[in-house]
Amino acid sequence: MTNDSDFDKIFNTLPGETNAPPPLRPRSQLRSEKKSSSGGWGKRIFAGVALAVLVLSGTGVWLLWNEYGTRVIDYFAQEEVANFEGGGAEPAIEIVVNPGDIGESVARELAEAGVTASFEAVYEILLQDATITFQPGTYRLLTGMSADSAIAALRDPNNRVQIEILITEGVTLQRALDIIAEKASLSPDSLTEAVSDPSLYRVNPPSGSLEGYLFPATYTFEPGATAGDIVARMVEEMKSRLETAGVAEEQWHETLTTAALIQREARFVDDFYRVSRVIANRLDINMPLQFDSTVTYWTGDYGSAGTSDADRADGENPFNTYVYTGLPPGPISLPGELAIDAALNPVDGEWLYFVSVDLRTGETVFSETFNEHLRAVDQWQSWCRESEENGAYC
Repeated sequence: MTNDSDFDKIFNTLPGETNAPPPLRPRSQLRSEKKSSSGGWGKRIFAGVALAVLVLSGTGVWLLWNEYGTRVIDYFAQEEVANFEGGGAEPAIEIVVNPGDIGESVARELAEAGVTASFEAVYEILLQDATITFQPGTYRLLTGMSADSAIAALRDPNNRVQIEILITEGVTLQRALDIIAEKASLSPDSLTEAVSDPSLYRVNPPSGSLEGYLFPATYTFEPGATAGDIVARMVEEMKSRLETAGVAEEQWHETLTTAALIQREARFVDDFYRVSRVIANRLDINMPLQFDSTVTYWTGDYGSAGTSDADRADGENPFNTYVYTGLPPGPISLPGELAIDAALNPVDGEWLYFVSVDLRTGETVFSETFNEHLRAVDQWQSWCRESEENGAYC
């Protein structure tokens, strides 16, 4: 009667009973085997011959079949699965998981990109563990990874490739576009074109400019995001913030214009609300705002804390709040959430003036009368004269 050792002698080692991994075969060999049915038939024919030999060998054949028949069929039906070993190596490969992608499509993309040795190596793991899921996005993987390593890497958020863009409060629209161009590797012309028509983003600023309408924050985008995609996201974020704050759409422009002034003039939280009050008090009595920040926005000279007599007298500057009363035609920067809240909720007070008396720390004095304000200006000028270091700020 044939025993286990006889069986193993005939069929060498059965599947699952060896510690040695199957030899890795080239992907080209796998493809050729899949295209040809001869390999499968060869195994079937050999299996049939082997079984016939067993049958002809005599006594105990049916006992042999009952005990080993299923194992024989499983053995000869099994295809070797190509699989790399280890965590792979350079060059890196970007793999995109699209929304709605199923495990089969992910496994196929990994194999076709050369990340894994075969589709089957990954797919078999996914079939065995239904809890494995992937988040849509672009991921950086390596070439020649084992199936387990590739799956783990694809689920690791540290491997996700994203464009991160930080827009800080108070920068101008042009500065924001420069940052976007650098971080997203976009041409300046494409961004200029993207902001040329505010109506594309369902806003209609009277100034005709998107200045002030992009919300300053940290954003992440998928590789390949266009200029229009990025601008749209930032405009939508600003609209969402305004709606959350309860600002009616017809008040968006005025709110953003006021908030942008506050953003440029204040440094500390409490001062945001005080500057807002100064703006409101001056507007109430039709007093020019006289903000240097509005003059500088037009001239583009941000290297000095003050402005020249000529610049303050320039009537060709539509943003010149020394010449024109009321708010400027539009925002002069991109205001953040605090500035927007301050514009909507000025603190109570009778102040009409303010000046920063320490440009290094941002300490600011608010005054109700002009004489009080002059004393604060003297304090600022004295601070500027105290040292060359201080003077550099002035």
